[in-house]
Amino acid sequence: MAEKPNNLNIHPKDLDWLANALKLSEALSDAPALESILTSLPAISLELWPAQKDVMREGEKGEDFYVVYKGKLSVWRRPGKIGILQSGDFFGEIGFFLKSARSATVRTETECRLFRFPAGEFSAVLKRHRMLERWVTQVACKRIERMFADAAL
Repeated sequence: MAEKPNNLNIHPKDLDWLANALKLSEALSDAPALESILTSLPAISLELWPAQKDVMREGEKGEDFYVVYKGKLSVWRRPGKIGILQSGDFFGEIGFFLKSARSATVRTETECRLFRFPAGEFSAVLKRHRMLERWVTQVACKRIERMFADAAL
């Protein structure tokens, strides 16, 4: 089972950063005030993870969605390392959409601060904000395609 983080207080500047990070995508540039979306989600948590801890493990059940606020993480899929995640990146979308086991292990390389969106809350946001849903779905589809392409090699 993955490790447990420390929860931090979320300040307005943290939500401002999260809103701006999500707006970096062209798909979200016209989205209605993301700040209002984010502040309406009391279940969002900001988690502090020490270095060298597994946030999620390949094969485990999990549907929560994460956005990297600070720090660096590595992504592992048998047999090895397949990527790096940094500030502004997100992960967990495949388990969220497919309601399946985690497709990869995500490990902190440095101390990290991660926003965690519980699956139920995130699902409600996506239903209300279709542009955000399309953007996250597109990224998930690309990652799934890459997994199948890698498996075929």
